[in-house]
Amino acid sequence: MSRMSLPILATLAAALAIPSLTAHAQASAAAPALHAELAAPAGTFSSSVPALFPAPATTTRARTSPATESEGAGPFSGLAVGVKVGLAGIGFDVATPLIRQRLNLRGGASFFSYTPSTITTDNLNINGNLKFQNSAVMVDFFPFHGRFRLSGGATVYNNTGLTATLSVPTGQSFSVGGTNYYSEPYNAVTNPAGPITGTGVFTFGGNKVVPRVTIGTGNMLPRKGHITFESEIGFQYISQPTVAYTITGTGCTTYNAGVYSNCGPIPQANITSEQNMLQDDLKDLRFFPIVSVGLGFKIH
Repeated sequence: MSRMSLPILATLAAALAIPSLTAHAQASAAAPALHAELAAPAGTFSSSVPALFPAPATTTRARTSPATESEGAGPFSGLAVGVKVGLAGIGFDVATPLIRQRLNLRGGASFFSYTPSTITTDNLNINGNLKFQNSAVMVDFFPFHGRFRLSGGATVYNNTGLTATLSVPTGQSFSVGGTNYYSEPYNAVTNPAGPITGTGVFTFGGNKVVPRVTIGTGNMLPRKGHITFESEIGFQYISQPTVAYTITGTGCTTYNAGVYSNCGPIPQANITSEQNMLQDDLKDLRFFPIVSVGLGFKIH
């Protein structure tokens, strides 16, 4: 190769290198721009380059605020009243929810008074006043969110019992403490005490707080409507009933053809024995029954 050909080759090489360098420079300048567009946040892509990862569509979902969801569903957020009739007499109930459609707090009372006139198996005539007065606090549990309920609580006031007068007509036989007597007629000389009379007090449990359990139907705070039919059956566990007798007058162990003999006051030992026997007969009433039906009205 001659010395004159060297400048010519150098000129050709430079001419070929210029387009290559220009293309590399253009590619280098385009790369940052493309990188910038790829790194830009969604929604800021230029119109010339489509977004590789489109921004997700924004979905607006209506939500109920916690205050709205719980409105009217908290403890003591409702009130209902009811009337009932049953073994304990006529009464009323008041209820409020603790957990809607699951737990109610209920309180109520019943009243009843009756004047019986009866003759016992011992021929003692009883005329008295039978009185039921009680109040209770209950928690009603609705296991199936429906009408069926299980209830437990306490009788907080109980004034149930019978106060009576006792009498035995003249000449009538009667038994006290297992001994037979005849009621001697009044005589100013021989029997100033007169025929047999007395008092009897029967107390069923006394005024004590005692447990009670029932099953029943009806939610006084129904999900729909305002009026509810209710029924309830169960028992309260009271202390053993007590009996107190006082007997005055004259009783005779022998009576024949209008003649009385072996006469005198009834011995206290026989009176106590009679009380104990009657209390034993009444011992099952420690489980005093609860039976009632009624109507409830939801106020709010």
